[in-house]
Amino acid sequence: MNLRAIDWLADSVCRWTPLPMAGETIVLPEAEAELVVDVAERRRGHFIAGRVCARAALAELGHVDAVIGRTADGAPAWPDGVIGSIAHCGDAAVAIAASTQHWAALGIDIEIDRALPDDAAAYVLDEAQCARLAELPGGLARWALPAFSAKECVHKCLQPLRGLFLEFSEVAITFSMDSDRYTVEAKSARAQQAMAGIEWTGELRRFDGLLLSLLAARRL
Repeated sequence: MNLRAIDWLADSVCRWTPLPMAGETIVLPEAEAELVVDVAERRRGHFIAGRVCARAALAELGHVDAVIGRTADGAPAWPDGVIGSIAHCGDAAVAIAASTQHWAALGIDIEIDRALPDDAAAYVLDEAQCARLAELPGGLARWALPAFSAKECVHKCLQPLRGLFLEFSEVAITFSMDSDRYTVEAKSARAQQAMAGIEWTGELRRFDGLLLSLLAARRL
C-alpha cells in the first residue's frame, strides 16, 4: 500500500493512503478482521486502508504489534496510552495517533474536495454561519464542506473525551484567511461545558483533490 506521511501536528504521527487498493491483498490481525466479516467489499476496503494507516502511525510511536479494536459505540479502540483518529472517503484513508502524554484527544476527517449540496449545508450550518462563510473568498461553495469536516472532527474529539455527541448547531467554525488554522466556538451551554478546560488546535489542508481536517485537544 502506498502510505504517505503528513508532517502536521507536533508530537503525533499521521499517515494517509490513496484508494482504491486494486489487486492488493492485505491481511488484518484476526481481531480486526472479525469486525468486517459481513461488511460489503467497498466498505471493507475503506476499513482496511484506515487500519493500515493507523497501524503504521502506531508502529512509529513504538506500538509495533498493536491491534485496533472497536469500542461499544463503534469508534477505534486504541492501545493504552495512545489516542488517535481514523477517517476515509471514496478516494483516500487517513489516520493520526499520539501519546496521551501530549494530547488529550484527536479528531481527523477526510473528504473529496467539492461543494457541499445546499440541503446538506443547511443541515450543518445555521443562517448566521452560512452568511459568515458566504463572505469569505470563494463563498459558501468553498467553505461549507470545510465547516462540516471540522465539525466532524469536533465530534471525534469530544465523544471519547467527554462521552458526548454535540449537534452541528452547537458549534461554529471560524477559518483563518492567512493560515491553515480554524477555531471552534461553542454555541450552546452544553457545548461550552464540554469544551471547557481544553485548548483546541484546528488545521485544514487541501491537496490532490482532497480536504483534510484535524482537531487536537490539550488540557489546560
